[in-house]
Amino acid sequence: MAPKLLQFICSDSFEVSFCRVTRWILRFLGFWPLDSLNRLIIINIIFNLILLITACIGELRFAWFIREEPLKALDAFCPCLTKTVTWMKLVTFFIYRKDLSIILKSLFEHCKTDTNNLTKRTMISKTSFNTSIWCLLLYINAFIVSFLYSLKPLLVWSYHFYVTGHRGNWVALPFQAALPYKDMTQINNKAWYSIIYCILAHSGTITVFGITGCDGTLFCFCMYISISYQCLQEDFKTFFNKHMSRDLKAVRNDVLYNELTELVKRQQNIMEIFKSFNRIFKFMIFIHFGSASIILAIVLVNFLLIPGISKLIYLNYAFGTAIQLFTFCYGAERVNQNCLQLSEALYFCDWYKSNQRVKLLILFVLRNSQKGSPLEAPFFSPSLILFSSIIQKSVSYLTILQTFL
Repeated sequence: MAPKLLQFICSDSFEVSFCRVTRWILRFLGFWPLDSLNRLIIINIIFNLILLITACIGELRFAWFIREEPLKALDAFCPCLTKTVTWMKLVTFFIYRKDLSIILKSLFEHCKTDTNNLTKRTMISKTSFNTSIWCLLLYINAFIVSFLYSLKPLLVWSYHFYVTGHRGNWVALPFQAALPYKDMTQINNKAWYSIIYCILAHSGTITVFGITGCDGTLFCFCMYISISYQCLQEDFKTFFNKHMSRDLKAVRNDVLYNELTELVKRQQNIMEIFKSFNRIFKFMIFIHFGSASIILAIVLVNFLLIPGISKLIYLNYAFGTAIQLFTFCYGAERVNQNCLQLSEALYFCDWYKSNQRVKLLILFVLRNSQKGSPLEAPFFSPSLILFSSIIQKSVSYLTILQTFL
């Protein structure tokens, strides 16, 4: 069954495979930019945003009320911070919906042109498949964390009820929230309890879909930009192999120049698409890395100090946070590296055999590609070096903390 599924995914057309997983997930929330807005989608967006921010406020209130108990407060604040950042990402997606639609359409059309060539179509299909698998991994990890949070109260209640015989207060919620009471043990109505339980559980579902959709879209975009640079490398190699193997005197210089100009325009198009996308995602990248650093610190502390099933939750939480950071850093690294590799591929072609006009164009391409194409955010740029530094410092702080316990 698995090989057939993989074969099916790889053989799909580019229209089907383009941002496959993130498209499905964001459509569930109503945030996929390429879908036209209608009344039903707007209601879905408003409902999800209101429900998610309500859960965030409830969890933040709870953390504030029990601030004198740091561990419990951090236990409530950690998922609250994740939901708040996800809410901000979804709002950004909604505000820039039209801009993202234009950018994604431009990227789709650019990659669609490359699929006319068999070699490049294979490269793009492989990229679509890999991005789908990675986005599924993001979703599965986020789902496991949310599911464990939702399952934990039921497991604890079942243990006390059936194993220890304790028949005390049955009020326990997926996420600790003061919603609406300061002390949730004041809930004495099972219907009201069930409603609050479903609200908090669904807020976790929205967070899972929001994380996968927003972060997955950035990852897919970076990977498609990256493969566009690789396809451009193939175009330049083909161009020089085609023309420089023959006597240049027999080749019309204007035709040679015009063909190369089209390739330069494609490079400029890739760079403009990426810059436009980066302008929208700057804020999301900044808040994600800022919050991820805090979340990772809280999760590691809670993992060491909180006993029971919570350790399993925080282990998956830490793993998921690391995966999200790696998603941003790896996508940015691939784009920047393939942009730099374009200059290397071009340099080792037979450009020196061409005339002066062509050499000037080659120089223009070399200068642009040697600058790289970093994914920028305020104060830093995501990269694998940055990811490695964050993980190393986190492990170092965790080791130091263990020595004091």
